[in-house]
Parts: sequence; structure tokens; C-alpha cells
Amino acid sequence: MNGLKRNGTLQDYNLDKIKLSIERASDEVEQPFTLSDIEVLSRDIHREVTKLERDIIQSEEIHNIVYNQLNGSGFSKIAKRYANYARRTKQN
Repeated sequence: MNGLKRNGTLQDYNLDKIKLSIERASDEVEQPFTLSDIEVLSRDIHREVTKLERDIIQSEEIHNIVYNQLNGSGFSKIAKRYANYARRTKQN
């Protein structure tokens, strides 16, 4: 599966990059995840992404899935930070 970036390029879907992004967001709000949190969230995120059953998925769709999983799992402060990060990178 590939991710379609905002600039139009394709990049391999990489769950490790998503894990790193949510870890950074959690660190920035000083609510670090446990290893268990990361594993559960990444499993749920991956499940939602693969449910789409597409070869190409837009990066914004991935960001929305990540945000919804964070928010729905009780990590609203981290979800907000993650969303702010996604918005900042979109503007650059």
C-alpha cells in the first residue's frame, strides 16, 4: 500500500513513521505513551487503514484515522497536538 503525499508523490505506507509521530506528539504534551499504548494504537490504526482496501491512500486520510484513534482511545490532548502537527506540515 502507498500513501499519496500532499505534494503528489507516493510513499510506502509505513506504520513505524506513524508510531514515531504519535510518540513525538505524546512527548510534546508531556504524556508519554507506554509500549503497550503504542502497540494497541498502532494495531488499531493499521486495521482501519487496511479496511479501506486500496492500493493508494491519501496522507490526510491516514492523519484522520490516527487522530480519531487517539481521540477515541482517550488521548484527546495528544490527538490535538497530532492534528496541530499535521496542519503545520501541510502549510510548509
